[in-house]
Amino acid sequence: MNIDKFLFQNGIKITTLRKELINLLNKSHTPISYDDLAKKLNVNKTTIYRNLKLFEDKEILISSENNGKKFYELTNHAKAYFICDRCKKIEEISMPNLNLKSVKSVVVKGTCDECSK
Repeated sequence: MNIDKFLFQNGIKITTLRKELINLLNKSHTPISYDDLAKKLNVNKTTIYRNLKLFEDKEILISSENNGKKFYELTNHAKAYFICDRCKKIEEISMPNLNLKSVKSVVVKGTCDECSK
């Protein structure tokens, strides 16, 4: 992904932090928490949240919540996840056919096969 081009095409001013955030989000195969982002970036909490909010407003990022903790991911299509109530593992699953065009994400909770044993 050309991050500079991606930010420019979405009308977002290019900064070092925004490039780092997009890079981390792009490399993650599952939604990433604020805590995980903060560990990898050397900036204050408010700056990270402000940029995540900007990305959400520009509709290039979606957030979901699990046990009071927010998770973020770049959005290039609607996504569905299964979250295990025991081990908290997040796994992408096939998106159910909901016939709704405004769906951004679906979260299904339960117990994974490993925790059910």
